[in-house]
Amino acid sequence: MKRTMIILMALTLLAGAANAQDILWDQTDGYEGWSMGFFNVQAGAPPMGMTAYTVNDIVVPAGGWTVDSIKIYYDGFNPGWAGAITAGSLFLEPKTGSLPTGIPTGGFDIPMTCVVLGNGFLEVEASGLGLVINEGEYWIGITPATPNADNIHVGVVAVGNDSPTYDAGGFPMPMWGNWAAGLDGAMLIEGLGVVATEDVSLGSVKALYR
Repeated sequence: MKRTMIILMALTLLAGAANAQDILWDQTDGYEGWSMGFFNVQAGAPPMGMTAYTVNDIVVPAGGWTVDSIKIYYDGFNPGWAGAITAGSLFLEPKTGSLPTGIPTGGFDIPMTCVVLGNGFLEVEASGLGLVINEGEYWIGITPATPNADNIHVGVVAVGNDSPTYDAGGFPMPMWGNWAAGLDGAMLIEGLGVVATEDVSLGSVKALYR
């Protein structure tokens, strides 16, 4: 009986480890003290609405990632987004320069949720993604379908290139541009992959850009 209990406990621990999520990319430090940010919404078209897509550049280490969730953070000026956001779109593209080259296709094919955090900010999350990303540098971002453009995707110190935004209603034409110098959108990526260590850390990733 004792041996059976030990085996069951071991299996339980292994199952828990298999389901555990690693923090793969964390650009949330200091977001509560933000001063500038980004439009990152699918909320119609001008003159009454706005659709704009903001992305971050990331470095995926050897071994790659399986991304389960992507979380981004908004200022919470209009808390009515909570419960109103149910879907959005995902942008992923290999990084070849200081701006993406692809055009966001939009759509509402990625389930998303939005909650008000205890600090008053909004957390928008796309989960259950099962997104496999091989080693390399990428542009990545999620953009929720929102009832309005009232809230700002808050900025944090940039790693690599600044977060670019694609304004679908831009003049004279839609295009990618940098609207907030030295900043990235606050983003947290979780899933399975290489866990940050003293050898593989966000600090060492930053060194790649120096």
